[in-house]
Formats: sequence, C-alpha cells, structure tokens
Amino acid sequence: MRRKAILASIFLLISTFSLGAATYQTLYSFTSWDDASNPFPGVIFDQNGNLYGVAAWGEINEGVIFELSPWQGRWNFSALHEFDEQDPDGAGPIGGLVMDEAGNLYGTASYDHGEWECGTVFALSPSADFTVLHYFNCTDGNDSEATLTYRNGSLWGTTKSGGSSNQGTVFSIDTSGGSFQYHSFTKKKGTQPLSAFSFWGYGTTFAGGGKGQGNIYRMDPVKGFINVHNFNAEGKSGYAPMGDLLTLNVGGVRTIYGTTSSGGAGGAGTVYRLKETQPNSDKWQFSVLYSFTGGDDGGNPMAGLTADAAGNLYGTTTGGGAGGWYCGTVFKLSPGTKNKWAYSVLHTFDADNSEACDSTGTLVFDKAGNLYGTSQWGGDYFYGNVFEITP
Repeated sequence: MRRKAILASIFLLISTFSLGAATYQTLYSFTSWDDASNPFPGVIFDQNGNLYGVAAWGEINEGVIFELSPWQGRWNFSALHEFDEQDPDGAGPIGGLVMDEAGNLYGTASYDHGEWECGTVFALSPSADFTVLHYFNCTDGNDSEATLTYRNGSLWGTTKSGGSSNQGTVFSIDTSGGSFQYHSFTKKKGTQPLSAFSFWGYGTTFAGGGKGQGNIYRMDPVKGFINVHNFNAEGKSGYAPMGDLLTLNVGGVRTIYGTTSSGGAGGAGTVYRLKETQPNSDKWQFSVLYSFTGGDDGGNPMAGLTADAAGNLYGTTTGGGAGGWYCGTVFKLSPGTKNKWAYSVLHTFDADNSEACDSTGTLVFDKAGNLYGTSQWGGDYFYGNVFEITP
C-alpha cells in the first residue's frame, strides 16, 4: 500500500523581491532500494551534529528512520530502523521526528499492518531499540502525518483522519506509552490537521472550518476547538495550510508565523503572521507578509518556517522558481520598517543538476547558520534527498 500526503486587515506587505545566490549542496540522495524514498518531513540535529529523519517508502520496505553523520567532509547514512512491508508496528512514516533529553527519538507511522491498520506512535532508543507506544484504532485517530511535539516527558500530535467524526484528532501521550488522550475534529472546527500541535495549543487544519478551506485553531481544555482564523479560497489570506506553525516571542509579544499552500493575492500561497493584541489574551491580529505568484519567486509552500536570531524567516516552496522543472525555492523574508517585509529567493532548486525537488519539510539551522532540509523528489536518483543551504 502506497500513500502520499495531500498534495484586522490583509495586505501584500512586500517591499522588494530579489533573487539570491546561496550555496547548495546535496548531502545524501535516496535510492529507494538500499535505503528508502520520499522524505516528507525535515531533519533534526542532536547535540553532536548528527541529523535524523524518516523516509516514507521504498522498493523493499515501507520506510526507514535514518541518521546522517558528518565525517571528513561528507555524510554517512545509517538506517536505524526499517519498516517491513508487512510490519504490524507501523509503516509509511510521514510525520517528523522529535528527540528527548536522553536522545530517544519519537515519531508516528501513517498506517500499519496490524489489527486496525490506522498507524502507530513509536519510540527509538539510542541503542536502536524500537518500541510502539500506541496503536491507533481509527476511533482515536488514523493516519498521523504531522510532526510530534515533545516537552517534559509528554508528546502531542495530530491525525489526519479518524476520531468521532473521521475528521482527525489531536492527541497526547506520555513517552512511557501511558495517559493517551485525544480530541476529535468536526468539519466546522476543521478537518485534516496536517501541521504539528504547538505548545501554545495552536495548530492548523488543511480543510474544514468556517469557510471550508482550513483554519487556525486553538485547543481550549474546557471549550474544545476554537476557530482563530478561517481561510477562504476567495480571500487574500490564502487557504489549505499544511506546514507547522512557528511560535515566537518577538519584542515581548507572542507571535505566530505560518504558510498556506494555495490562494492569496498571488494565487500560489502565502506567508502570514498572527500577532497577539494583548499579552496572554489569545486575541490576534492577522496579516499577510507575502503572497506567492508561482513564478520565479516560487509557489505552494507546504512546509513551516524557521527564524534566525535577527527575526528573518526562512522556508521552502514546492513549486515555481526560475528552474525549468519548477521544483521550488528556498526563500527568506526580512522584517523592515512600517511592517514591510523584504522577500528574496536564496536558491531555486534545479532537478537537472540532481538537486532537491518538492521540499515539504521545515528547514533547520546548524550552529554555523547553515540550513538543512529534505525533498520528496530530486537528488541523484529522483527519490528525494537531504540538502544544505549556506545563505
């Protein structure tokens, strides 16, 4: 079984658009045979500079958990765990990994070959011991495709479907496998949550909500799901959000950044911001920072954003760009005066040069300020890769 992920005023607050010239390097290209293929989420670092991630499928398996270790100027690939083709403990890992203080990795499998086939939550120890923490039974969730969130021995996540209305769930579980709890979405409150559930209690849904095109929601422990913003296919805010939310304290003000994969003034998705109007009020002002056109600037961002210490935002698009394959871009948004943001393309992916194509995972910085990411396709064998961008 092979499955893929689905593919207050609002203004275009862009002051400049430029094409940059960052340095691109492929660290590893997936072959689909000896390893796996199609890494959907991004990678994470450990304290020693090693990278960890998942790839969803393969010709002789149904995904792997992998490690990339730097050694003498190159990166060595290791498959830490391989999901077998009839594995009852999980298959098709699409959501990203998280790591706890002891170096244990946690993630989800989008389905399994066990009793319910609705997916699992798993743990992998530094000694490569694989443990299933929870088997979804479809009533409590099905098809988890979002990256987990970890803090103080607890994990939070979402499932794309399942729950009481089969519209998806938000769940929590201890890293020991106990205290599993979940909350079910309904269409009016959102459906198909593909993004991570943040510690502030916020997330997005790909569809549903008040306008049917996805929403930003808050999970209230008493009231349940609360619509914070409803996306509209006809509005300038964009619609169909997929990437994880970036939550930051900017100048003492809680701020949330995100992307939509479609719509907006340019027609190919947006970068948006929620800025809290009063401290800890959960009341927000929504604004669009940039609208993609799908041309040289890129289009259809499906990944979340990351930020540097100066407040610049970085992300990827899955389409557009100056290359002939329209494989997407790596972009930067820099804050300016009077709430204007300068947009620049750091790199356009070029599949003709065996580069990345269709990058859907959030970028991550190393200690030197270089960016690392993955692509579903592209690389030497066009089964996806891990890449580095030096801004």
